[in-house]
Amino acid sequence: MENKQIIGLFVHNHPGVLLRVTSLISRRGFNIDSLTVSPAAVEGYSRMTIRLQGTEDDVDQFINQIMKIVDVKRAEVMPQGASVASELMLIKVSCRDHDTNDILAVTSKYHASLVNLGDNSMTFRASGAPEDIDTLVSELSPFGIMEMARTGIAALEYGDKCLNT
Repeated sequence: MENKQIIGLFVHNHPGVLLRVTSLISRRGFNIDSLTVSPAAVEGYSRMTIRLQGTEDDVDQFINQIMKIVDVKRAEVMPQGASVASELMLIKVSCRDHDTNDILAVTSKYHASLVNLGDNSMTFRASGAPEDIDTLVSELSPFGIMEMARTGIAALEYGDKCLNT
């Protein structure tokens, strides 16, 4: 069964590592749903969080292949229900006077903050679990989404286990 899997990578922070990782993903026919890269807590390393769509076998194959890249030190599936994942989004929604209360009702359910009010638009900042952000987008769609930017997923496993150890 295909589903979205979140994978954490601990990699050397060298030029070209991101290209090698994304090239492997592309060659294997995976679609990157989300990709986030940031410096890791260990100097000289980066943390990549990738969300792919595929079967468990596909993801296992991907991890086996990605570990062949010299600069990749660790790769793990972030288990659903045993890890926390979050995403940040800015979204600009078309707003007519009679829609304002309805838009505010939708955004308040997801704790989205109004960050800008234009003549015909409202811009919100929302953060939360990726599935909640997806649902917020679908609930705002009928009003007319003018523009949005999403950061990608950041995920960490629950408890004391760390990808960088």
